[in-house]
This record gives sequence, C-alpha cells and structure tokens, in this order.
Amino acid sequence: MPMLLLAAVLLSVGCREKGIRTEYGTRTGYGARSVNGTTVLGQMFEDAGHRVRSWRLMSPSLAKADVIVYFPSESQPLSTDAVAWLDDWLRYSYDDDTYELQEKTLIVVGRAYSAEEFYWRETQPRAPAGLKTEYAAKLRKAQLDGPLGSGTGGKGTVGDWYDLTAPGTTSKVTTLTGPWSIGVDASKAAIEQSGTVFPNKSLDVLLADGAGHPLVSELIYSEDDEWSSDGSSVLVIENGSFLLNASVVNHEHRKLAGRVVDYAGAPEKDVVFLESDASPTISDTDPNQNPPTGFELFRIWPIGAVLAQAAALGIVFALAQFPIFGVPRRLERPALTDFSKHVTALSRLLSATRDRAFASGLVRKYFTERRQ
Repeated sequence: MPMLLLAAVLLSVGCREKGIRTEYGTRTGYGARSVNGTTVLGQMFEDAGHRVRSWRLMSPSLAKADVIVYFPSESQPLSTDAVAWLDDWLRYSYDDDTYELQEKTLIVVGRAYSAEEFYWRETQPRAPAGLKTEYAAKLRKAQLDGPLGSGTGGKGTVGDWYDLTAPGTTSKVTTLTGPWSIGVDASKAAIEQSGTVFPNKSLDVLLADGAGHPLVSELIYSEDDEWSSDGSSVLVIENGSFLLNASVVNHEHRKLAGRVVDYAGAPEKDVVFLESDASPTISDTDPNQNPPTGFELFRIWPIGAVLAQAAALGIVFALAQFPIFGVPRRLERPALTDFSKHVTALSRLLSATRDRAFASGLVRKYFTERRQ
C-alpha cells in the first residue's frame, strides 16, 4: 500500500513538472502530493495499525496523542513555550480512565532539507527529449536554493534535546554507523546532512554518518519523581532526507522510514502529525470542528441585529401565510335546482351593465311576458 501511494504521489507531481508542489511537512490538503510532504510516511503508520491524523496547534486534542510526529516548517529553534508544552506532555500525561501515567513518543525532524533537488536529480535520466534542458535548469535552481529553499536558518538550544545551527555545506552521507545502520546500504541511499542538529550528550545515537555526526538520536525519559512518566522518549532526526514523499522512493530510505514507524511501538497508537512552524499556537481549548451552520453570524455586530429583525419579519410573514387548521366540518353541497342562484347570477349580469333603465326595462318585460 505505501508503494502504491508513493507511485501516485510521484506520478501526480511528474505529470505537472512545470509546477510541482513543494510545501514542507504536510500530510493532507494541497500539500499532500508535495515532494516535501509526509503523506507516504503517514500511510506507513496506518499500515502498521496506528490511527493517524494531522493537527496544527498544541491543544487538548494533541495532548491525547500517543505519538507526535513534528516536522517544523522552518529551521528555527522551537519556542520556549512549545518545548515546555512537549516536555510536560512527555512527563505528565495521564490516562483519563485509570489516571495512570502514559508513555509518550515525540519524533522531531529537522527542517534543513528539501526533496526538490532529489526529485529533479532522479528525474533527469527519464526526462523527455524536449524537456531535458528545462529539467536541468530546474535542478540547478534547486541546488542554488539549498536545503531551506528561500528560507533562512536560525540557531539556538532546544530544551535538553539538541542545539540547532544554521545549515552548513550539504553533503551526501556515504557511510552509516550505529544500530539503525544494520541492513542499510549507504552507497544506494541518498541521505544528506548539513550539520544542523547537534543532539545533547544525554541522547543515544541510533544512526550517524561516517564522521560520527548523529542523524538519528533518542532520549528515554527516566522517572524524576513519583508524578513523572518513566519510559517516554524523544527521537531527534537530523532532517527528512529519508522520510519525505519523494525521498521514500529509495529502497534504503524506506528501510529507515520503517524503523521510525516501528519506534512508535505496538499498533493502535494515536499518531498525530503536528503541522506547524517552530512556534505552534498553544490553546487550552480545541477549535470547533463542527461544520458551520450560519447561526454564528447572529453573534457578529451589526450583522446579528439586522438578521434578527429579518428573521422576526420572516416568521410573521410565514404565520400570515400559514393555513388555519381546526376541527374539520362538512360543507353543504350547492343544490343544482336552487332557482335563487339563477336570480343572483342574472342580477350580477344586469348590474355589470351599469344601466339602471335597461335593467329595469328588461325585468318588466320578463314579468309582462310571463303574465301573457
């Protein structure tokens, strides 16, 4: 299933090579088919038996997640408030039914990578003859834009997890070390790193390049006090060079993406993709997810006052037009032999002439002829 979805994504962008989508870190909506999207990774989580959804702010709905997958849309240190929220979520999440501490997993992926260059490089050999020059130009542009596209990188410390620096020179990883490197052929992969994310020394390195720079690291939370969780974890990933839609086409990348999925644990977890920048909105309430009904306009001044009067007028009009119902009664049938109806009809005809003398003369003539 992930391969079918991956093929659909790549075919969709391949058929629109003049305007491929490049939105970063989006799983749904217009960015779902972006070369920098996370649709395929989300499908891999679903195929592993997890419930997957996307969210855009730190609110009670996000707090219910078992796993948060976070692709910040900018290479900036996470805000202090965001780090504090995530740290509390990792340490002090309780089950609503049993009130027991729950183990949570946070997966943070650095921004210093764009799959656009990878896409144009992979499509060069298959470029139509008439488009080879255009494909080559797009590849050069993607190379000039660098891993952040038109954005800029910042630096700073992100909690107790890692330090972030501005992206340096991007290089292809030719050698892999660490537990996650087993079974992965680096020579067939296209993993890149630019020395952006430097995990804290308290983190264990799961995957590194030949020079020892960490690509994937983890921090297992220990119980600091009787109220904090023991077993929650943070997975820090240098960038999405083996996780984004276009990148997962590589077989070696899919192996590593599969290990990220396996890191979430047993099936039936609530996996939420947090789609935001480095400073997500924090809210104590969830936004209203119900479809709009139109009644919300009554709360807006002065539209509400005008609509209220219009509604009242409409009700009066409807009542005026509404049929009157009551106890049914039988209506008398008009008699066909009732001569008075003939007289009434004739009088109406004579009245319509508006000639009193003519009408009187016609009546006198009638009675005169009757007597004769």
